[in-house]
Amino acid sequence: MRKRNRWLLKTILSISLMSFYTFSLAKADRPDTAKTRKAGTASYYNDKYHGRTTTSGETYDRNSMTAAHNSLPLGTRLRVTNLKNNRSVIVKVNDRMHRSNKRLIDLSKKAAKELGFIKAGLTKVKIEILKST
Repeated sequence: MRKRNRWLLKTILSISLMSFYTFSLAKADRPDTAKTRKAGTASYYNDKYHGRTTTSGETYDRNSMTAAHNSLPLGTRLRVTNLKNNRSVIVKVNDRMHRSNKRLIDLSKKAAKELGFIKAGLTKVKIEILKST
């Protein structure tokens, strides 16, 4: 009975290690684009937040190139591209959005202006992580 248990334990361990190894290889072969690129809806901060403290401790300035994102680390640099007109800007994540907000990113007024969606208020964007802290 002991030999059988030992054999069973070795078999299970071997299968587990092979599965883990196969999964690791498959994960390593995938390009990073799934992690570094996302598409979704962008909005921009209301002027009433100008001068208030952000999550990072910085003061929000509507004339700076900053953004709020709920999951990326604070300090992350992003390239945000408006999918309607192909304009791009580079922003730094320095704030968080409200948890119930379903949008991908919330941009400063200057970033929204450069992307060309001030009048619309919302637009479809693609974000690419350039530098994560």
